[in-house]
Amino acid sequence: MDDYSAAKDRLRREAQDKPSAGSRRASRQFVNEIGNRIRVSVEETKDTGVTESTGKKSEFDAVRIVMTGPTSTSENTVTRQEAQELLACLQRVLAP
Repeated sequence: MDDYSAAKDRLRREAQDKPSAGSRRASRQFVNEIGNRIRVSVEETKDTGVTESTGKKSEFDAVRIVMTGPTSTSENTVTRQEAQELLACLQRVLAP
């Protein structure tokens, strides 16, 4: 990918990353253990999903997590409770 295409792609991704009104957002950029530049972005949002027991569509408070590196992007939207459980697990695993 040439420099122009890379810049255009980066701008497109950043435009998609705009937070919704009233949402909280945190973002960090760093160089990981193997020397790659990584961007992590987390924001509160709303999402919809189907409740397994009823089959009905519902709106819920969600957390959007995006991790972008030089060769890949990982994006996941989870419920607020799922995000809290993920945080608890990460704190246990990564605690000194």
